[in-house]
Amino acid sequence: MRRSVRSAAACLLQVAALASVAYAQDAVDDPEQGRFRLGPVRYTPSIQVTSLGVDTNVFNELDDPKQDTTFALGPNVDLWVKLGRARLSGRTGIDYNYFQKYDSQRFFGTRNEARLSVPLNRVTPFVEGRYTNTRQRPGYEIDVRARRTQTLGRAGLDVRLGARTTVTAGVSRQQYRFAAEEEFLGSDLSYALDNDANAVDVKLSRQLTPLTTVLVAAEQRQDRFRFSHVRDADASKVVAGFEFKPFALIDGQISVGYRRFHTLDPLVPEYDGIVASGDLGYAVRATRFTFRIERDIQYSFQQFEPFYLLNDAELGVTQRITTKWDVVARMARQTLDYSVVSLPGDLARKDHGWRYGGGLGYRLGEYIRLGFDVDRFERQSDITARRYDSWRAGGSITYGIKQR
Repeated sequence: MRRSVRSAAACLLQVAALASVAYAQDAVDDPEQGRFRLGPVRYTPSIQVTSLGVDTNVFNELDDPKQDTTFALGPNVDLWVKLGRARLSGRTGIDYNYFQKYDSQRFFGTRNEARLSVPLNRVTPFVEGRYTNTRQRPGYEIDVRARRTQTLGRAGLDVRLGARTTVTAGVSRQQYRFAAEEEFLGSDLSYALDNDANAVDVKLSRQLTPLTTVLVAAEQRQDRFRFSHVRDADASKVVAGFEFKPFALIDGQISVGYRRFHTLDPLVPEYDGIVASGDLGYAVRATRFTFRIERDIQYSFQQFEPFYLLNDAELGVTQRITTKWDVVARMARQTLDYSVVSLPGDLARKDHGWRYGGGLGYRLGEYIRLGFDVDRFERQSDITARRYDSWRAGGSITYGIKQR
């Protein structure tokens, strides 16, 4: 009986892997990455069950908040395939969010990505793509779970200039669409935010050590909106930073640079300034610190505040108590600094958000973790309808992701 159950589970994972020949953002081309093998396909399945508990404010409301029992389920499969000289790598995953009482908030979503590359001595041409269909909240600004799709296609070349230096150049096109019926605070999200973007990018990478790479990157981008042309913009960005391989003393990436955001409507202000992106981890004995930061321009759904500068930072600490038990503490802060259309009487504003909480975890080997977390969320705004606070408490189960 146990053998038949294991066989059935293995077959399901293999079918999922074969069915996921769609797409890979920053995927690794090395087929040896996969934990399992089925013919020419190597793959690594994973699954996460999160938020298995209570959300005290399902709709992020200030008055009369609604409470519900909820959970989120997210199975994924990473895969690698050799096709002669070519390498195909990809990932496919499903999101399912469940709400016991407010069933209108239940949804399925999918995330798919793939990359095909052909190593040719010093030159490696590649094509890659991404498709996302979800109802997760789109960032910190919009509080409804709005159905939307995002499609990205990119093609380019990796050129090795030496044993440790690589130049990557690419061109891409992205399409962002909301479902026609989606609204928030009286605004049609499709009308406000549907857009197409074309971009050209180039990156110079040099390996300093086997675990550390320094990079310099530049991007030129055009954003064109289907209906709300007040948001049309041309943007350029230059950044420099470091990439650290997983399971080094420091892991992740960090970059800082400068963005010039040129709006095409003369009434909409422009932005020239510092941008940053980072997601780092650092381990000292039984303690692991994580730090995430983002500072960049984001488009707003609001008619007279068409974009804002997002500053988002989060710090987390995981302390191992024993080889199996750990405790986690985290804190995050967001600032949404709006730019307003130049009309008499309009004043720019800032919204502020906070998240803080912690949890307890239990590890079953390298690839399974059970957890229980409690988090508090708050937002302050000059607009009363945008303020809220909530508590979310629940359990989580993670399989297939190697634990640090």
